Amino acid sequence: MPETIGDLPADTDVLVIGGGIAGTAMAYYLARAGVEVVLVERGELNREASGTNAGSLHLQIAIHQLAGGLQTANAEDRLREETRFAAEAAQLWADLEDELDGPIDLHLTGGLMVAEKPEELRFLYEKHEIEKTAGLETHVVEGRELRELAPWLSDAIIGAAYCPVEGHVNPLMAAPLFALRAIEHGAVVRTGAGVREVDALGADGGAPFRVRTALGTIRAQRIVCAAGAWATEIGRQVGLEMPIRQMPLHVNVTEARPRLIEPLVQHIGRRLTLKQAFNGTFIIGGGWPSYPDPPRRHATRWSSAAGNAAVAVDVVPALADVRLVRTWSGVNPWTDDVSPVVGASRRVPGFHAVVVGSSGYTMTPILARTLAERMVDPTLAPMPDEYSPDRPPARSPGAS
Repeated sequence: MPETIGDLPADTDVLVIGGGIAGTAMAYYLARAGVEVVLVERGELNREASGTNAGSLHLQIAIHQLAGGLQTANAEDRLREETRFAAEAAQLWADLEDELDGPIDLHLTGGLMVAEKPEELRFLYEKHEIEKTAGLETHVVEGRELRELAPWLSDAIIGAAYCPVEGHVNPLMAAPLFALRAIEHGAVVRTGAGVREVDALGADGGAPFRVRTALGTIRAQRIVCAAGAWATEIGRQVGLEMPIRQMPLHVNVTEARPRLIEPLVQHIGRRLTLKQAFNGTFIIGGGWPSYPDPPRRHATRWSSAAGNAAVAVDVVPALADVRLVRTWSGVNPWTDDVSPVVGASRRVPGFHAVVVGSSGYTMTPILARTLAERMVDPTLAPMPDEYSPDRPPARSPGAS
């Protein structure tokens, strides 16, 4: 782990709040460009969503990117924009071990998004057309071609979309490596520095922001909120009600078995992500909930463990006798309009955010890099308006 103990500087150009994949990537890309950066984290690096997710690299358009069922027509422009970022994300992850000169346990295995119903298969073909125009390679396979590609799939699976550049990464490794390289480029990283108060008025006549932390007070010309599911707490202190809510999720891990599954497996209509790690264990996720359980914050639940495992067995029947050995939970950020919160605030000049819910671990580094480029060079086109931290909280379709 990088060295994160020491005094907090009195001032900085950019203060990054949050030590997960978003904050450490922002610190790295800004410091690499010569920007003065301080990162503060209330606990230890990579202990929240970034270190508790399943590490899947999701690039295909998935059900959680839609706001209302398997329909692409009402969201085609947004999906195309997101898929362009996904294609760039694929290249970033492929190059990251070389760029950071260290291991992240990257496995580009390819990925299968499976369908059981005719309407799900229709959606795979629809999203394939969007992905093709956005520059992401996918192929829809059925029948004999599918059975030859994945003979371990259930006969109930009628088709799948294959993306050759999907895979998985060890979520315990990338964020600390980003932090280490950020420090080497001059960034200051401090843990145990929870933010207690943000003053956006510059009451002392100095920098636009004065931030009181557990390690002391720091003045900053600019802030990047990378606090994930807790970003709303930071935004409210400067008068922004960002459209982010907490989504606590559950993950299952099984005993090790001989190699069976090579690609990442997702389901287009049911909550499932599935992969076999390098050590032979199966990691099963897909958005099943955990629940609040103070003081541990969130606990796993039997209904999620059993329900998630049941879907996995429906898709891959050979898993029926594989034992679950461990579960864990993490708290992800989520937006009801399913777009990330990435960009500069117009309402609070100098305040930026990089909070990504949908395919968050996959997409965060490329969005952090894109935002950092714009903070370095303001002449570049801004982030899409749909990503603005100023936009009002959205309501899910059908919400009362």
